[in-house]
Amino acid sequence: MKDFVIKDFDRFLEIADTINTPFKFVELKDSDVGKNFVLLQAKVWMRTAYLTYEKDVPKNKLSETVQVLKRHGFTEAEIRETAFPVR
Repeated sequence: MKDFVIKDFDRFLEIADTINTPFKFVELKDSDVGKNFVLLQAKVWMRTAYLTYEKDVPKNKLSETVQVLKRHGFTEAEIRETAFPVR
């Protein structure tokens, strides 16, 4: 599956807003940058590809960024990989 990683936050939101799907998720993880940062990953699932934005966000700006994503239809979630049996 392709994963299109958009570097610019505003451009990511522009593109995400054009995609009519309920599958818009944001996940927060521990950052490798330091204890004052959180890795934010926002993904739009488009069945055959993902549209992704990811950035290490300072903890003091995290709430603001998540609220912007929520206003654009994103839901906080934990994204997991599940085993897919191939027969």
